[in-house]
Amino acid sequence: MKHTPSALLLIFLLSGCLKNNVVLDYSGIQPIVLIPDSNWPARGSSATPLTDSIKGTTLLNLYAKVSYVNALDKNVLVKFVPDNDLITAYNAQWGTDYKLLPDSCYTVNSLELTIPAGTKQASLPVTLIPSKINGQYDYILAYTISQAGTSTIASNFKSMIFTLKGQ
Repeated sequence: MKHTPSALLLIFLLSGCLKNNVVLDYSGIQPIVLIPDSNWPARGSSATPLTDSIKGTTLLNLYAKVSYVNALDKNVLVKFVPDNDLITAYNAQWGTDYKLLPDSCYTVNSLELTIPAGTKQASLPVTLIPSKINGQYDYILAYTISQAGTSTIASNFKSMIFTLKGQ
């Protein structure tokens, strides 16, 4: 019983004036353009390669996103480039021998997309032509964001690799 008053005193002292009003200040943060489902470089030691089957795959979407608290009030032009160095790095990391998908096996209208003002994301369709793809091989396409208007490009979410497994 004699510990009860000291316990109450301890609770009273420890419950002092805590400031729980956190004010988030985003004023110094600039918009960053990234690929939201970026898969290269592989993250973590347990990461595994992502692979789609050639059979039945006809469309790949390459996304770009503005990572910011609100959508921007201006268009953002994002430019992608094919990145064959990523293919070499991918094959070396996973011990694979994916071949670059020949240009005749897919179409892409442009490697530029616009994220419209008031939105945060847009996609660039890459259409596969299954009848021209030799199913006995495994293929790969790799793209990296090279420009994003005046916005910063995320250094760790700027590349996407599409792997297509043959038979």
